Amino acid sequence: MIGEANRRAAMLVALSSALGVVVTLLFVGFEEVMQRGQDFVWVTIAGDDPGAWVTIAIATVGGLAMGLGLRFLPGHGGPHPADGHGLLGGTADHRPPVVVGVLVVGLVGLIAGASLGPEGAIIPAAAGLSVLFARVARVQGPALQLVQAAGLSALLAAMFGSPLAGVVPLMEMAPAGVPMTVMVLPALAASATAAITLRVLDVEAVGHIPFTYDTFHAPQLLWAVVLGVVAGGAGVLLRAAVAALRPLTRRIDARSVVLTGTIGGAVLGVLFVIGGESIRFAGIPELLPVLVTTDTARHAIFLAAMKLLATAWCIAVGYRGGMIFPAAFVGGAVGLALHLMVHSIPLEVAVAVGIAAAIATALRSPVTASLIAAAVVTPALLPLAILGVVTAHVVHLIGEQGMSAVRPKPEQPAIAD
Repeated sequence: MIGEANRRAAMLVALSSALGVVVTLLFVGFEEVMQRGQDFVWVTIAGDDPGAWVTIAIATVGGLAMGLGLRFLPGHGGPHPADGHGLLGGTADHRPPVVVGVLVVGLVGLIAGASLGPEGAIIPAAAGLSVLFARVARVQGPALQLVQAAGLSALLAAMFGSPLAGVVPLMEMAPAGVPMTVMVLPALAASATAAITLRVLDVEAVGHIPFTYDTFHAPQLLWAVVLGVVAGGAGVLLRAAVAALRPLTRRIDARSVVLTGTIGGAVLGVLFVIGGESIRFAGIPELLPVLVTTDTARHAIFLAAMKLLATAWCIAVGYRGGMIFPAAFVGGAVGLALHLMVHSIPLEVAVAVGIAAAIATALRSPVTASLIAAAVVTPALLPLAILGVVTAHVVHLIGEQGMSAVRPKPEQPAIAD
């Protein structure tokens, strides 16, 4: 006879498997609506070659619409994205009206051109579905957290088309005292069914760089380290830019989040005019044309800087989205610039390592970055990409230690004699 613990584990695996299918359908539907909305706004309305004023007007109206959603819709958009990197964030209120409101706010911002990935906008919906599944199955206590982790695992697996990309990043959510097997199995089941559902629907994963690579040489190890330092530094700059801009937007928030959204949209429109259409939207799909058309290191650095600034501004303003795809664009553009400056660095190596290193420091999570890299680049490039991730993380830790050393210590209160 199966023991009680085994019966519960089997029930969690079955529940998580079904959840993986539903979360994938949600993600595919969200992507479809977002793509159609972006095409309608930026192609049908804006036209093939929109002028500066049209671009700024569309972005401003989009920011205003997002601000109205933040002000009036249930849930008010959930937690501010500047409070986290958008991977494990969400809203603690999983009531359907709140989840729908948060989802609408994210969708409006992304359609308006926000330089962010979809993960931060759709995570609350995935979490809400997970809680709904758990309640229907009468799952409570620590097992509820395992179901939520399974839902988020399914989302990441659907996003990158890889089951493993959805499992390891969420291990830190495991409640204390839960055996490793019990913790991993629900997430693995959800991630596997998510990836299978993508194949059944014949839908390609969002993030994939179609590189071929079979020309490894020993000096490329050194270049991977150099790329890890440079592209990793770009990821650090992305987080620093958010921290620098957030105090400004917080002061505007104190007056009105609608005003913040409107001003934020107008500034974003100006950045679109300066940086061009490749600065809009998530990052990896927009990176591919850049790799083909950019022929100078100066222009690649310019695009990386503009994307970095636009992404930091979006997060500081409160557009709901994530850093993964924008960081990939920034790291890929930095890698392209190094390739154009030093032609002995293969383009495939430069871009793959740049993407992985920038994600590692932008998310401050080298394990997650390594798993995302495994889903984004070809397996032959993965060892070099992981070397770049390790280098980037070491540089990040050294930088953090240096900042702690020079940061002024709080004054101690004087002790009376």
